[in-house]
Amino acid sequence: MHSAKRVIMDVRNQTVGTIGMTVATVFVGVLMLAGCSSEEQSRSDYLSGQSRLVGGGLVIKWKAPEPGTVYLVEKRTDKLVQTFTLEEGQSYEFAVESVVDADDLSTLLGIDVSKSQFLLYFKPGSPTVAVEP
Repeated sequence: MHSAKRVIMDVRNQTVGTIGMTVATVFVGVLMLAGCSSEEQSRSDYLSGQSRLVGGGLVIKWKAPEPGTVYLVEKRTDKLVQTFTLEEGQSYEFAVESVVDADDLSTLLGIDVSKSQFLLYFKPGSPTVAVEP
């Protein structure tokens, strides 16, 4: 009788363990989805929608495939450094070429340029212009 009780307890423990693992797996999946959703929600308005990453670094040369707006963002601080509206075929260029440029950017961003990660985003389409009645 003692061994029958042990078998029943082992089956219960396995069932509880399986349920626990299933709940844990579902919980981790929900957290991952929430993380993706939170990441998308935390993106600044100017990077939402159709915007896409098109370049990065301390030297950037990029040509617009269609009309739109480029946004240069520093990743660690999430600060907008520059924005320009481009027509199809126009180029955007960015470079940290001197110590003065580096110092100015460090002051603007609040971190050393050597620790910065510049990312260029492009959002296709004409900019929205407010029309007064």
